[in-house]
Amino acid sequence: MPSGKQRIRYHNHTKVLLCYVMAWGLALLIPFVLLAYVFPYTLAGSAPQLVDPSAPGLSLPMQAIAGLARHAARPTGQLLLDQIAMRDLIWRVWVGCATLGAWALALAAQLLWRARYVRPRSGARAAMGAVRTFRVTLLAIAAVCALGALGVYLAGVRWIAGRTAWDYAVYFGGFACTPLAAWACFRLAAPPAISGKKAFFKRL
Repeated sequence: MPSGKQRIRYHNHTKVLLCYVMAWGLALLIPFVLLAYVFPYTLAGSAPQLVDPSAPGLSLPMQAIAGLARHAARPTGQLLLDQIAMRDLIWRVWVGCATLGAWALALAAQLLWRARYVRPRSGARAAMGAVRTFRVTLLAIAAVCALGALGVYLAGVRWIAGRTAWDYAVYFGGFACTPLAAWACFRLAAPPAISGKKAFFKRL
């Protein structure tokens, strides 16, 4: 045994966990705030009509609105406001579900990549392979988010007249944040076997 004090190496599990919580939490919190709090003040009443309220097989809230429309001799001001509010709600829920789906798929892909290199057989060879698979996985995550954003655009955004920067920020912000969260966890929260202070994957 060499003389002197030996350096004790501590695992960075806490730092990695905080990195994941902050990165992926923000990627989910930002679109939620945009849809739940920014939309009512900037884009209320501008959502596209995704479904016909009078169509069969709708949810109970939509059936209630359709019932009001059928029993009203002529649309009242309050009824019109209720219909617009329901249209906005359906659109926001749809965009939120699309954003959440892309977020969940991206997180699953990133975690699967990380699990692959927790205990590699060869450290140096695994590190080189991790760089290649990192780029492929990140590209796949970006493609999933791009497809989600394209679906949102084709489903309704393209029909919105007079689109502003708020429309693009609220509806596509989550799809832009998710690849950034994945990139941060790839580069900063990689397994210790393939990361280091001067390596491609940084050690927290």
